[in-house]
Amino acid sequence: MKIPFSWLKKHVELTKSPAEIADDLVRLGHEVEGVEEPRAAVKGVLVGHILCKEPHPDADKLSLLKVDVGQDAPLAIVCGASNMDAGDKVPVATIGTCLPNGLTIKKGAIRGQTSFGMCCSETELGLADESAGLLILPEDAPVGCEVGEYLGFEEAVIDLSITPNRGDCMNARGIARDLAADGDLKLAEIDDVALAPDGAVSAPSISIDNETDCPLYLGRRIEGVTVQDSPSWMQAGLIMAGMRPVNGIVDVLNYVMLFFGQPMHAFDADKLNGSVSIRSAMKDEPFAALDGRSLKLHAGDLVVSDASDVIALAGIMGSEPSGVTETTTNILLESAFFRPARVSETRRSHAMVSEASMRFERGVDPQMVATAMQQATAMITDLFGGKAGELTVCGSSDNINAGKTVHCSVAKLETRLGVEIPESVDDVLRRMDFGIARSGDKLEVQVPQFRHDISIPEDISEEYARVIGFDAIPEVLPALATTAPARKDTSIHEAVAGGFLQVVTYAFISREEQRLFVDNDGADIELENPISDAMSVMRRSPWPGLLNAAKYNLNRQQAGVALAEQGRTYMRTAKGNSERNVLAWLMTGEVESDAWYGSARSATFFDLKGAVESWLAGRGLTGRFIADDSIQGLQAGQSAKILIGRNEAGRIGRVDGDIAEKFDIDAPVFVADIDLDALHAGKQAKFMALPEFPGVERDLVFLMDRKAFVHGSGNDAILQQVRKAGGKLLTDVSIFDLYEGKGVPEGMISVGVRFTLQDPSRTLTQQDSDATSKAIINAMQKMFSAALRG
Repeated sequence: MKIPFSWLKKHVELTKSPAEIADDLVRLGHEVEGVEEPRAAVKGVLVGHILCKEPHPDADKLSLLKVDVGQDAPLAIVCGASNMDAGDKVPVATIGTCLPNGLTIKKGAIRGQTSFGMCCSETELGLADESAGLLILPEDAPVGCEVGEYLGFEEAVIDLSITPNRGDCMNARGIARDLAADGDLKLAEIDDVALAPDGAVSAPSISIDNETDCPLYLGRRIEGVTVQDSPSWMQAGLIMAGMRPVNGIVDVLNYVMLFFGQPMHAFDADKLNGSVSIRSAMKDEPFAALDGRSLKLHAGDLVVSDASDVIALAGIMGSEPSGVTETTTNILLESAFFRPARVSETRRSHAMVSEASMRFERGVDPQMVATAMQQATAMITDLFGGKAGELTVCGSSDNINAGKTVHCSVAKLETRLGVEIPESVDDVLRRMDFGIARSGDKLEVQVPQFRHDISIPEDISEEYARVIGFDAIPEVLPALATTAPARKDTSIHEAVAGGFLQVVTYAFISREEQRLFVDNDGADIELENPISDAMSVMRRSPWPGLLNAAKYNLNRQQAGVALAEQGRTYMRTAKGNSERNVLAWLMTGEVESDAWYGSARSATFFDLKGAVESWLAGRGLTGRFIADDSIQGLQAGQSAKILIGRNEAGRIGRVDGDIAEKFDIDAPVFVADIDLDALHAGKQAKFMALPEFPGVERDLVFLMDRKAFVHGSGNDAILQQVRKAGGKLLTDVSIFDLYEGKGVPEGMISVGVRFTLQDPSRTLTQQDSDATSKAIINAMQKMFSAALRG
C-alpha cells in the first residue's frame, strides 16, 4: 500500500522528514518497503512555452520547436508528437534530466537537427502507462517553474506492506493515528460535512435479510450527476497511491477509501429493479462481476440484490450490468460493514480479490461507515453536481466489535517482553484510543472498535512492544520451565542413509488420485475451500505424491529415481478425524548404471524389499512379507503386506501398470509404506564377543509343491520355519537356490536352504548338526509337505 506523504500531513502535523517517519513506522511494527520521491524524480523538467512550431525539413512526422523555459534563450527541440501548437505550455526535460523511466536527456542531433531537450508526455513523467501525445498544461502555468512542483507531485510516497492483522492501517488516517500517538501530536478532526438532503430525491428502499453477516448498511440516492474525469489533483493522488483512475465517481470512492479506510460502492440507480436487499445467495445463482467473469454463487455467499438480480458480491465486487459508466446520471451510493469472516470465505471460494475485500476481511472501523458516506456524498455533488437524497440506514454500528475488554497482569506482560513497562507508555495507547486502567499489577484494557485484532493479553503485549520499540527489547531468552527432552524421530534420516532422496509432497491431492490406492468408502476428509481441484482432499496414501515427484524427476532426464517421504495420512473415522505418521518409499528406473564392470540394471521388487528390511533391521525389527493380491493399486503377484510380529505395519509392491501410465511412467514402479505409529520398540543392539569356536554350515534341498511355495509367501515363510526349527544354535539362514525345470516334476519347485550353526562355548559335534537338520526337515514336511531331495 502506498501513501502520499501529503495525505499523512492532512491528518497530523508532521515535522520529521519522510525518511525519519519511515523509521518511526518500522519501529511501530509496520513494514516499509521503500520511500519514493516523485517530485525529485522529475527534477529538471520545466514548464515550457512553445513560441513557434515548424515542420522538420527531413522528416514528415517530426516538428522543430522553439520553447521558452525561462532561461536566457529559447531551446530548439525536435519533437515527434502532433497534439501541440504554438502558444501551448508543455513539460520540457532539460539536458541532464533523468526521467522516471530511466532516460537521461542529452544534447543530440535528430535527422540533422540539434535538439536541446525533450517535451514530455504523461507516460514519460510517470503519470500514466500510455498517452497519445504531450501533456498540455493550463495557460496560466508559470514558465520555467518545476513541473513536479506545479503539478503538485508528492514530496514522498511511503510504500508499506501492512500485516494482515492491521486492517485499521490500510489507509492514511490509520497510519497517521499511530504516528500522532507515538509523537504526542494532535490527530486532526475529520471535517464535519453537513448535508441537507433534497426532498425531491426519494430515499432508497433497503432491507437486510442477513444481519449476522451485514449488521450495518447505508444507502443514498444521488440524482443528476455528470460523470466525467476526476480533477487532476485527485488523479495524481490516486496514481501516487498506486491506483488507476477510472471515472469521477469511482475515483472519489477510491480516494475516500484510501484516505479513511472505508470501502464504498456506487450503482447506476436507473439499472436497478425495485428495492435493494442484503441476503445470502442461493446455490448456483448467477453473477456477472465487474471484472468480466460470470460466476455461479455458493449457498451462503453474502450478496446485494435488487428485485431480479444480484448486483454485488458484498464487500468484494459489484456487477457489470449495474456499474457506473459515462452515461450514468443517477447513482445509489453504498457504505456498509460486512462480517470479515464471510467476506474472506466468499473471496477465497471464488478466487477473487479487490481493494475492498482486502479491507473488509481484515475489519473496517464501524464508526467510519457513516463518515465516509457523508464525505463521499459531498465530494461527488461538489465535483459532478447532482442532488443527494435522504440517507437510508439499516442496522447500527454501536455493537459491532464493541465493548471488548482484556484483563492482563503487568508482571506477566513484562516477563513476556523482558522489559519494564512504565506507566508513561499507557498514555501512548490511550492516544491510540485504547482505554487503559491500572490497579497495582492488574491492567484493564478497553479495545477500540476499529481494532479487530485485539482479544487476548498476548495482543496487548504486542501493542506495548510496538510503542516501546522492538529494538529496545533485550536479546535475552526468558527463563522457561524445563521439560523432558523429546525423542528425535530419525525415521526419514535412516531411509535417506539407505540411498533414498527425501521429498516433501502436499498433503492435499485430487479425488481421482485418492481413488487410485483407496476405496471410496466415505472416509475421505474433503476441504471446504480447496486451492484447486488437484488439492481437494486430504491424502490417505503417500504414494500419489511420490508418483508425481517421480514423474517430475524422470521428465528431467533422471535415469532412475529412489525417493522417501515421511508425512501424515488423514481419514475420517467414527471417533472423528485421525492422522497416521507414515514413512514411504518409491523406486523406479535404473539402480545401477552402465559401467566397465557391468551393464545397467533396473529396479526390482527385491531392491525395495531389501531397503525396507535394512531400515527395519536398523531399528532392531524383523518384518515378514506376506503375499497379498488384494492391495488396491498394486499388481497381483508382486505385492505383500508387511507384518511386524502379529501386527500389519505396512505394504509393499509394484504399482499397477495402468496407474503408472497415468503418471507418464513406462518403467516398473515399486512402492512401500510403513505406519510408524504401529511399530513397537525393537531389540536394542548388544555387544557380543567374537566366537572362539567355529561354526558349521549345512545345505538342504527340498522338493515342494509350487503352489504351496507361492501361497505360503515363499522365501519368508520358509525362513521363518527354519529359524523356529533351528533353535538356539542357528545363527544364519538363507535360500541359495530356487529351481524349476528338467529333473523336477511339473508343478514342483526345488528350494535350497543354507544354514549356519554355532555355539560360543564349544565346538559342535556331528550329532548337533544331524539333530538340527532333522528338526528342519520335519518342519518343512509338516508345513509345506516338502520332501528332502537325494
